[in-house]
Amino acid sequence: MVSPQPVKVFESHTKLDSAFCDVFDRACARVGINAFRSEYENIEPPAWRTIRKELKQSKALFLLVGKALVREQNVHNAQWEYTQNWIAYEIGVANALKIDTWVVCDNLKINFPVPYCNNYFPYGISSENNFKALVTVLEKYSQGAEYKFLPKYKVTCPNKECTLSYNLIAKVKKENTITCPCC
Repeated sequence: MVSPQPVKVFESHTKLDSAFCDVFDRACARVGINAFRSEYENIEPPAWRTIRKELKQSKALFLLVGKALVREQNVHNAQWEYTQNWIAYEIGVANALKIDTWVVCDNLKINFPVPYCNNYFPYGISSENNFKALVTVLEKYSQGAEYKFLPKYKVTCPNKECTLSYNLIAKVKKENTITCPCC
């Protein structure tokens, strides 16, 4: 009898945020999910083929928005433009494949649009409670779940220029506000 392949997810990130990505990897390992993280993989040219192949095998794409990613966007670093192009490609492919697309922020406000996001985790994953919430999400993926639009968590951006709908997974305290991942 052939044992089933472990569930796979795709990490969209910058390697400058390696500590944040490591926390995500620990959550995946805890539930037996394989995470594709490009800097640890052997990618043969052209890279876009490997990325597309890995996304086809993934249940979800997780865009990990860490402090370095936001900082590079703020200072308009040329390296950011390279990273931004890959992130846009990965998100576009995930959307075309109709797989769940997550934005997970490291306790900061996202400062660039992610138009195809359908799941938003705006408050980091390093705290014990948020880490547990992420582990729960990943466990559900390992059991076959998807997070398309869940009535309990669905939010629609009130900006008439945007109106993106997404699942807001982390609870938002009344004194906090969130930034829409698209606008």
